Amino acid sequence: MLFQPLLPVVLCAAGFIATRLYNQKAKQPLTAAAAARLGWMTGFWLFLVFAVIFAMTAVAVSDPQGWEQLRGMWARFPQYSPLASMSQHQFLMQLLIALPFFFLLLTVLPGLGGILGAKFPRRRSS
Repeated sequence: MLFQPLLPVVLCAAGFIATRLYNQKAKQPLTAAAAARLGWMTGFWLFLVFAVIFAMTAVAVSDPQGWEQLRGMWARFPQYSPLASMSQHQFLMQLLIALPFFFLLLTVLPGLGGILGAKFPRRRSS
């Protein structure tokens, strides 16, 4: 529950760190547009990981035995009681509806972090 409010900060930090790591090795600093693209690509790879996890969850839930096992896990946690009352079809539709939202969230915020990383001055090595 602590991670949810920090998610935007963590995603921006991912783009920021990717840009800073790139700038350490690059001969010329990144422009804001190139840093945004680098942050976006970082977020895109993160989205691909989440998409694979979503797909594996959808395959597991499509089996009635897997669905009952998941509902049994949710029954132990009171904050997941709304999910436990969903039907299998409703849950799969919620996963499908959440996918575009996660794409935007996981690509835009690291892109903004990349822009921030490009705006900070680069350290000069002697």
